[in-house]
Amino acid sequence: MNKQSTTWRQGQVWFRRSSYENLRMSGSARFAGSRRWAGGLETRPYAVPFGLLLALAFTFLLALLPSPAHAQSTPTVTDLGVEAEFPDRLAFNASAESDSPITRLRLRYEILPDGTLASGDAEIEAGTSVTASFALQAADQTTLYLPPGTTIVYHWEATDEAGETGESPEATFFYDDNRFEWTPLEQGGVTIRYYSGKEDAARQMLEVGAEIIAEMSALLGTTVDFPVKVWIYDSVSDMRPALPRRSETYESSVITAGIRITTDTVLVLGEASYDTLRHELTHVVTASAGEGGLGSIPAWLDEGTAVYSQRDAGGFEVEVERAIGRGNVLSVRSITSSPGDPAKVGLFYGQSWSLVSYLVETYGGEQFAQLYAEIKTGKRIDSALKAVYGFDQDGLEDEWRDFHDLPPRVTPEPSAAPLDEPTAEPGGNPPASSDDGGSGGTAIIVLIGALALAGVIGFAGFTLARRFR
Repeated sequence: MNKQSTTWRQGQVWFRRSSYENLRMSGSARFAGSRRWAGGLETRPYAVPFGLLLALAFTFLLALLPSPAHAQSTPTVTDLGVEAEFPDRLAFNASAESDSPITRLRLRYEILPDGTLASGDAEIEAGTSVTASFALQAADQTTLYLPPGTTIVYHWEATDEAGETGESPEATFFYDDNRFEWTPLEQGGVTIRYYSGKEDAARQMLEVGAEIIAEMSALLGTTVDFPVKVWIYDSVSDMRPALPRRSETYESSVITAGIRITTDTVLVLGEASYDTLRHELTHVVTASAGEGGLGSIPAWLDEGTAVYSQRDAGGFEVEVERAIGRGNVLSVRSITSSPGDPAKVGLFYGQSWSLVSYLVETYGGEQFAQLYAEIKTGKRIDSALKAVYGFDQDGLEDEWRDFHDLPPRVTPEPSAAPLDEPTAEPGGNPPASSDDGGSGGTAIIVLIGALALAGVIGFAGFTLARRFR
């Protein structure tokens, strides 16, 4: 029996229907052009335009697709901006729409340069159109400290009941201390911001800052390859709200004169605090030279290097010379972290400075830079010292003691436990509370109780402190 066949000719499709199939059709249902013969039915080719065939196929495919009215779309998310009133409120706002009720609206963000990726869900009532806010800082949200100059990279993410997800474009927000009108000055990768005083004074601070970063980077063999921000405050009352929140007792006991808040941000009190600025910016450099995923700089090396950068060691030098004269200096191992005894803090800074001075002036800057490089690779301080100088902390202490005509220490003291509290320098009193509630950094503080004696004790009222993460 003949089978249906298809041939192609000049853009047309030719169909041939078999005699058997034609006989099954009613008499009136014949293909055009057919005629009956005595022996059966003769068929002629019947042509269908190719364009018509494509149109029919396209119509068939459209019929298989869901109608637009029933197609599920992803949520549309709109970033509505940021409300900022430093330091009390920082809130991110957004809206979202979808065919299906939206069940989650989430802020995803990263706090630069030291923060990790984080997220938080805004409170919403499920619906096809929602608007919400998420606060990083508010009256009821005081645990997260955000200093001036914080940069936040963020975007919003909405999820609906059908499981579809939509996102807003990534955005960046710079958290400014908008209580004041700041004037920026930039030089050598350092930006000074000030709102009071004369431009000449701010430029002098800027020159000191750029100079000390270059000087200490050369000493430690590193490069600070990111912008550094310095905020100069005019008064204690202006600066205090920009600092990490601390206990009321602490707030009433100390004044912070300078602090390195994050990897790239320093706050300084006063437009002529040159040594304070040198000290804090040196911590930026030491972090670049020695801190890494594995490396951790011991307190005596970090603080000793920062004091070494100052033009005047002041009361710190007096304190260590007094201890050398009495023969009651600290063991090096006991000052790998800040001492727990407030009475030893002034000596801690003085002896740290003396140890660093000994290493640099005895063995040179090249080996000192190598010490930081070894620490950055992940070596502990004893291994790093051995790799560079051939002795560990005990050997360093023996050499340093001999240099100052002191006998070797027989039994090194155990290392002190880490402390999260800034403590006092020579002549001052320790802060009354260890509950400071702040984040890591370095700080120079002035004890308020010592201010009444400032005319007598001079520099001894100043307190240099190191806070650890």
